[in-house]
Amino acid sequence: MDYTGKKVAVLDTIHGGKVICRKLREMDADAVAIDIYREAPSLEFIDQFDVVVAPIHAATPFIERARLLKIPVITHHKVVGDILRGSNTLSGKLVFEITGVRGKTTVSSLLAEVYSDKQLLLLSSTGIGLYDRGDRIVRERLSITPASMLTAIDVVNKSRINPDTLIFKVSLGGTGVADVGIITSLQPEYRIASNSRSSTEAKLQMVLNAKTGSLIVAGLNEGDTELLSVHCNSFGMPVSNVSYDDGESRDGTVRAVYDQLMTIDDTFISGEIAFTPTQYYDFDSYSDSILCFITAALSANSDPKKIASTLTKFKGIEGRMSLVRVKSRLLIDNSNSGLTPALARHAIAYGLKFKKRRNKAVLIIGEEAHNVCEGMNPEEVAFISLDNNLDDVILVGERMRSKRSRVMQSASLETALTKALDLTKEGDIIILCVKKWR
Repeated sequence: MDYTGKKVAVLDTIHGGKVICRKLREMDADAVAIDIYREAPSLEFIDQFDVVVAPIHAATPFIERARLLKIPVITHHKVVGDILRGSNTLSGKLVFEITGVRGKTTVSSLLAEVYSDKQLLLLSSTGIGLYDRGDRIVRERLSITPASMLTAIDVVNKSRINPDTLIFKVSLGGTGVADVGIITSLQPEYRIASNSRSSTEAKLQMVLNAKTGSLIVAGLNEGDTELLSVHCNSFGMPVSNVSYDDGESRDGTVRAVYDQLMTIDDTFISGEIAFTPTQYYDFDSYSDSILCFITAALSANSDPKKIASTLTKFKGIEGRMSLVRVKSRLLIDNSNSGLTPALARHAIAYGLKFKKRRNKAVLIIGEEAHNVCEGMNPEEVAFISLDNNLDDVILVGERMRSKRSRVMQSASLETALTKALDLTKEGDIIILCVKKWR
């Protein structure tokens, strides 16, 4: 869309509206950023605009009024894509966009490792990372709203390097600038925009906004395949382009087989990638994300040997079912912003596999409320804490309560871990399940 001379209302300053507004003004649009949560003007204010830009998760009367008046309403994702294409900033570069319910951080981190010998921009949950052949030049904390992609490009323009590979982790969809657009997962689906839209609808923007000639990577049977207007490389089931060989391996080797997978060069490739997972993470928890990564990297013509080497060295992601030793204790770390009660139970089951008769198992569970938008359900946490296989439980967060004996309270994950170390000895198990931003 050409925004030149148009009056544009950009809704939601909390989720990047100010950044989008500034960029639209640079394109000679008459843009205004509107705070829809705290200082919203009257509804009639929207009547004067030619275009309304809003996050896909937003539910506000401004959108309803704009549609009633037949004012075009477009998403933050779409306008960010328009801005980036209009600036020609990404011309000649390899671009990945990654969205999904789970696995985004793992896939983006593994892709970054594959391209670590190049000049690289990585936007993920840890913020902006700008790398020059493995050396980190810039790291800034940032969210993964679409507008953060614009901020990341600003950081690049102020730096001394010109990345040839850009990896963007994006919440709730894609902007359409990717050469390889990745949907890590669509399940479990959840409701957004005051229950008026589904998370799947939002994430399928990766498909609907996709540019001509790009590839989509997605799990087989994920979403509405009728919407796949671009080629999709699938992963997961045996009939996918990429799947695991279920044949038994005595030496622990994992084999991923790929067949008739299309690359960005319009060629079709087939073959196998073999690797041995390290002992530092629960492979079952990572298996889907690793398969997604393999599919994405192959789609971009990455060297299969380099993909295998990356997976052979992979030690998991902090806070995502990683396994480390701390002061001779075995630590199962599953504390992250996407934690759910089901994932906490999985972490407990995994941790208890390592428990021997004379060892203790201590669970740290809860939330750091200032770090997450949607916390843990206190009732479910209380139920989980009743597991008789746990020797001690430390609850994190003011809302967490339990009737179980040997339960302690803590204000943060860090202070809880200190308590857990005091309660345990060499060989004991500590399981971290705190919902927090990392």
